[in-house]
Amino acid sequence: MFSFFRNKSHAAAPAQPVAEEAPVQGEAGRIRYRGVAPKDRWDQIEFAFTSGGINYFKFTAEVNVPFQRAVAARDIFTEELWQINPDYLRGWNNGRINLPMDKKKKDDKKLYEIGVLASRLKEQMDMSVSLLRQLKLATVVYFDEQENPLDYQYPYNKQKLDHWMKHNDVEGFFLNLPEYGYLPSLTEYSRNFPTYLQAETLQSLNNLRHIIGLQLPDSTDSGLMSSLELQVQMLSDLNSWSKGQSTSIT
Repeated sequence: MFSFFRNKSHAAAPAQPVAEEAPVQGEAGRIRYRGVAPKDRWDQIEFAFTSGGINYFKFTAEVNVPFQRAVAARDIFTEELWQINPDYLRGWNNGRINLPMDKKKKDDKKLYEIGVLASRLKEQMDMSVSLLRQLKLATVVYFDEQENPLDYQYPYNKQKLDHWMKHNDVEGFFLNLPEYGYLPSLTEYSRNFPTYLQAETLQSLNNLRHIIGLQLPDSTDSGLMSSLELQVQMLSDLNSWSKGQSTSIT
């Protein structure tokens, strides 16, 4: 199973860099896609936005999204559906199993930590809107001309996230995503956007660090630990980035 925080190889070949050239203007001045996707797919791709001098595109309709890319990103969509990260849940379950067997902790301490684990899991699953999940979904939806849109590879998309955070030049990026069109009070929500993102990342950081502390190195697979630690790194970066994020929705 593909995991957003774990590098997996896929059948599709990795994208090769393309020579830099002036963007091709289409009708009404819209930038036209001229990337590494097969040419018979170009008419299914449209311009989305520019960040840090790089143009990003998306498929014109969900039906056009390649099967390989949809399958590669299924864990992200599963997380969106269930409102919980699969590896977070695996780590939580390991911690819940390990706690009763920890001979160094007293029984009342064990009960207290089990209660904390249960409470934090409920908080995660009750979170109706997650900006973190929206950012991960954005890496699936939007791609540049050097990226292979038929596939989804973690290292390249991590670089894409870093690029967006570094330039921070897409006004109201999250709030302009179609997913937020149904929110009852977008204006009020946008005013508190940086605070909301900081709170979510801080809460998730505390939860993950607690879970990591309950893992047993001799009984937890290294892939899971690596995934959890990468999530901590990403959350830390997002927490810092959110402090300077724009609240504009125009």
